Amino acid sequence: MRINKRLSGYILFILICSILLVSCDEIENISQPEVKIEQEKASAGGALAIGSVEPRELNPLRVNSMSFLDVSKLLFEPLAEYDNSLKLVPVIAQSWQFENGSAQAIITLKNNIFWSDGERITSDDVVFSLDTIKNAQSSAFKEKLLHIYNYQAMGENTVKITFDQAFGEAFDFLTMPIIPEHLFRNNEQAVPVTSGPYKIASYTKLKQLELVPNDKWIRLGSVKEKGTNPYIEKINIQFINDMDAFSTAFQAKELDVLHTQSYDWEKYSEMKDVKTYKYTSQYYDFIGFNFNNSIFQDKAVRRAAMAAINRRGIIDKYLLGNAVLTDAPVNPNSWLYDGKDVIGAPRPVDARNLLKEAGFEDTNNDKVLERKFDDKTQTLRFTLITNSENEFRQKAAQEIKKNLEDVGFAVEIQIMSFEEMKTAIDTKKFDAVLTGYNLSPSQDLSFAFHSSQIVGGKNFMSYSNLNMDNWLYQAYTSTNEDIRKEMFGRIQQTFRDEVPCISLFFRESAIVVRDKVKGEISPDTINPYRNIQNWFIAKDRR
Repeated sequence: MRINKRLSGYILFILICSILLVSCDEIENISQPEVKIEQEKASAGGALAIGSVEPRELNPLRVNSMSFLDVSKLLFEPLAEYDNSLKLVPVIAQSWQFENGSAQAIITLKNNIFWSDGERITSDDVVFSLDTIKNAQSSAFKEKLLHIYNYQAMGENTVKITFDQAFGEAFDFLTMPIIPEHLFRNNEQAVPVTSGPYKIASYTKLKQLELVPNDKWIRLGSVKEKGTNPYIEKINIQFINDMDAFSTAFQAKELDVLHTQSYDWEKYSEMKDVKTYKYTSQYYDFIGFNFNNSIFQDKAVRRAAMAAINRRGIIDKYLLGNAVLTDAPVNPNSWLYDGKDVIGAPRPVDARNLLKEAGFEDTNNDKVLERKFDDKTQTLRFTLITNSENEFRQKAAQEIKKNLEDVGFAVEIQIMSFEEMKTAIDTKKFDAVLTGYNLSPSQDLSFAFHSSQIVGGKNFMSYSNLNMDNWLYQAYTSTNEDIRKEMFGRIQQTFRDEVPCISLFFRESAIVVRDKVKGEISPDTINPYRNIQNWFIAKDRR
């Protein structure tokens, strides 16, 4: 078969071009090899500056300064701590449990834990720490001892605690820091030895604490067990007694870390040498109803109000997106969270349908719904109060008013001082309130939603539900994790079905850190300096 010369030449041309293209690719690959940027490996060295309000003394059990209590986590270990899922895990304690059928608990300590001066940590330190809290005029840990009847050391590694009853939340007291009995017994103002990743090298009153790695520190899962101390060789705790001055000091580069609970930390993103690490706090915002107001006794009204409010819009518009939606007061990071989807968008059609089915209609064309109830006219009209010190809440209240009025409510906003709001709540002279709780990591909710707390307690909403009472009681008292998990699932579903209050969100907080700080930076609601032993300073920034 004869091949056309023109076609033959064309095929030859294509083959030559293909060879050249392949050759060019190979040359290009050889001349421009792939560049891999390796992350810098952790190494010891460098200094870190952190701010704190100066405490009146260095004993963490006798102060209330939250900024110093954060710093004290670098110095003093607890018997146990809440991890980032709010589950108790051992630190100084090896184990804890109630004796069968009794309210007595046995706490067993690890036998290889030491103070920075080489002295062993023993049961005497635990008993002394409990005594210190009990006798202190002011302590952030007072409430942790409310249910403890007595306690005693049973040998060097064992402490027996007698509670007023056996209950699941009892072991929250384990999270208090343990202090050195052999030092503080004779000198309450001593510069203490420590049990945490750092120890105190020097203390200059009114100026700073200088910390260095504690070579006696051992913790399960830490880099110390691999033969390495915390990498950062020095931490300077700068004393700043004006809370507003923390931000100024950070922007002036006098501090390397800023722990901020303000929602507008994006302003620091304009600084080129910082990074922000967010976490979900335990601060829960909600709208509380007064159940003595008859309109809120109807579940349909509460559910309609919940459906009408644009919760996601409020977060995006007024908190710059720095909050996590929730349908119940259970942190979405908690091991007790049921993981069900949350709808944050408003559902005005659903709200109107709920109200219509409940018998509400606009009979006089004033855009406010009403109905006949017990031979009386019941109107969807109420006052929403909030406090003047909180600018966000004032703005959010106006948004909530607009959302509710779009579906037939009439809402009056009343702004008052925090003290005035507290009085209105305590005397139950309010209709609804926009407020919040900084919830305990122990996650007990009975204080606010159990009917036993209506009179003389903190159930200011006067909410009462027999099923909720039962589930809250079992969640509080059970020492079985599976039962607690089941009860919290029922509690969360009741919040969705019954809407005891309108859950809005958990706020996010953050630490803002100079980008010279590298490593595993993972703050959480319990400890902003979580895993600080794995942080390190970049070599070229030391």
